Amino acid sequence: MNPLTDQFTRIMENSSTEDLKILTDYLTNFEKKQQGEFATYLSAGLNMTRVTDEQSSVVSIPNTPFIHNNVDIPHGGILAVLLDTAMGTLANSKCPTGFGAVTTNLTIHYLTVADDETINAEARIIRSGRHTMVLEGNIYQGDGKHIATATGSFFIVPKKTKPVIASEQ
Repeated sequence: MNPLTDQFTRIMENSSTEDLKILTDYLTNFEKKQQGEFATYLSAGLNMTRVTDEQSSVVSIPNTPFIHNNVDIPHGGILAVLLDTAMGTLANSKCPTGFGAVTTNLTIHYLTVADDETINAEARIIRSGRHTMVLEGNIYQGDGKHIATATGSFFIVPKKTKPVIASEQ
């Protein structure tokens, strides 16, 4: 057997029911990434959905143990990714052809713990200029509970034809 198959066999033998659920979800989404249903491995790993219109962008992920920290609540860094992605998705949708938006500043205030089955971040534009945009992002639960609020600044830059990958530098 090859080392990856050996590793997978060991993982399967030592997995709890929760481990198997997380692994199954991850592998299902990895396959979806290979089939083009997700643009990035991060989106696939977190099982992100995105809905964007002219005024806003909503990015959602399931609230599962995969995103929890060591006190069994959603990790603040994951919420930051969710807010940054919602704001960045909207900012990028407003860029002219050949340009993209990259985060230059992100400020987040965590207000309470998310405990719904799904975590949704919604973004809206505060200001849009030629070179920069400022957006606001919020995470609210279905019951109206305000989980986090954020602002982000985005710089509009020309897109590269091929992304630089650290291992290629």
